[in-house]
Amino acid sequence: MTLTVQNVRNTGMLLVSLFIMATTTLVEAAWPTDKHGVPLDDPSVFSDPQPLVVYKLKKLTEQLGENAERIRKDKSIAYRISDELIAPHIDFPRVTRLIVGKHWRQANPEQRKQLVKEVQELLIRSYVTAMVSYIDEIVAGSKDTRYYPSRYREGDKKASVRASIPLEGGQTADIQYQLYYRDEWKIYDIRIEGISLAMTYRTSFDERIKKMGLDGLITQLAERNRKGEVELPDAIAPEDNSSTAAILPSAAVH
Repeated sequence: MTLTVQNVRNTGMLLVSLFIMATTTLVEAAWPTDKHGVPLDDPSVFSDPQPLVVYKLKKLTEQLGENAERIRKDKSIAYRISDELIAPHIDFPRVTRLIVGKHWRQANPEQRKQLVKEVQELLIRSYVTAMVSYIDEIVAGSKDTRYYPSRYREGDKKASVRASIPLEGGQTADIQYQLYYRDEWKIYDIRIEGISLAMTYRTSFDERIKKMGLDGLITQLAERNRKGEVELPDAIAPEDNSSTAAILPSAAVH
């Protein structure tokens, strides 16, 4: 399909926010189960992860809608959700390897540790900021999200949950949540119309590594995190900011 620039931008904002929500764990007295009795809210269960993702998205968009006004008045609520619930359910080492690409092989153990730490902090803050900015669009779009039949086969340790997201003008965009199982299911990427969100960062990071080296990149990321800056790919960045522009969240920076 052909998407307009504005539709790509709106879709991207929706999806990075859903990326965050899809990886958040709800705290409930009892976990619901699917028709086979498999818990829907337990990522450690080694079975088809699609019911898990669908359930979390449904429940969390409901919570987002119910708390939208509170979040708009106090953005620190969204950051607390991120700090407490999101990080354990994203495979940040895998995300970082995708972003850094061939340079990962050249990094020593300490550099890898620092890269994962700084990338994790930058991405969580960036995507939570996007989520807060587009609460209404996320809630509205999630109501008409359609999931394709699962292609999961028993024993698979990699899975893709595929869905169709509605856009303005009656168009739709296909997305894929990429998951990997290692003791539990974790999301490591989202593909929008076949384009990897993680890979959209690779060009920028590659240019910086070639210019300043791995240590220089780590120092730059650490400084940006200290200042509370946000970095989003061009397709999903606010229209009046470039992908590397500093966007300081009004909530306190952790």
